[in-house]
Amino acid sequence: MRYILILFFILVSFGHAFSQVQVGIYHSGTMAQIGVGTDIEKKFFGELRFLAPDRIELDHGVEVIGQYNFYRTEWYNLHGGLMVGFFGDLSIGPDAAIGLPLGTTIKPISAFQRLGILMEATPYILSDQFFLRGNIGLRMRLGGD
Repeated sequence: MRYILILFFILVSFGHAFSQVQVGIYHSGTMAQIGVGTDIEKKFFGELRFLAPDRIELDHGVEVIGQYNFYRTEWYNLHGGLMVGFFGDLSIGPDAAIGLPLGTTIKPISAFQRLGILMEATPYILSDQFFLRGNIGLRMRLGGD
């Protein structure tokens, strides 16, 4: 847990250095994620995501994602990157995962471009098994101009 908090504070500090931070909440089936990251309008951006387990799913996890905006417009961004995550019971040794997230962030309100709808697919490997996760959620840029 201590390492997760250290990673969180490093990423938030990194985001403040670039004057804008984005926060988001995403959902994938029975799993929810809470994310904080750097400005999603930059060519390269990063995000730290925490699993937000409910009583149904007691596993915990954290992911670090680095992404590249392939195409940016006023209405949407297409992005992809690399995800490294740790899932399971963090006290007894989590399982490592690696994946390739590919998604789009749609900015539906022209007067409020800070709000985005994320749709993302992530093929990933966890414990020698292959998975495909689909996320949908909201993200918002904070700070800056």
